[in-house]
Amino acid sequence: MPLDEQDRTRWDPDLIREGTELIDSVWNRGAAGPYRLQAAIAAVHAAAASPEETDWPQIAMLYLWLERLTPTAPIMLSRVVAVAQAYGPVRGLALLDDLNSRHHLDRDPLTRQRERAVRAHLLQMTGEHASAADLYRQAAALTDNQVEQRYLLTKADRLA
Repeated sequence: MPLDEQDRTRWDPDLIREGTELIDSVWNRGAAGPYRLQAAIAAVHAAAASPEETDWPQIAMLYLWLERLTPTAPIMLSRVVAVAQAYGPVRGLALLDDLNSRHHLDRDPLTRQRERAVRAHLLQMTGEHASAADLYRQAAALTDNQVEQRYLLTKADRLA
């Protein structure tokens, strides 16, 4: 389920508090590694009472640092999402195009399906519904997960 569609009242506040206290207690201890950065990203998400209150610029910055430590295709694609949330879909698409030209996220086995879904979502946000619908269908065809297929095809059908 996409993060912005989750019912945050069902998140466990005690576990969130415990996790946040843990990341706060170690944040200034030496250089942050990938696990500490991932925990910080989760803590920023958990601190927001609603999707609209999420500090996306901070998450985008944390993903940039995570990408510098662990330059994997999934992390790059996650940074695209954070940048688009923080600064708009046009900027997210520009970053996606740049990363795709240099790292071929659309061909990487770990991101080729998700790259299309992310691009479709960003195009949908810019009003390019026909292109977005086509990409949602492509993304659906690249997954064996039937729940994900239905979700992506439903998004495509709503745009058609």
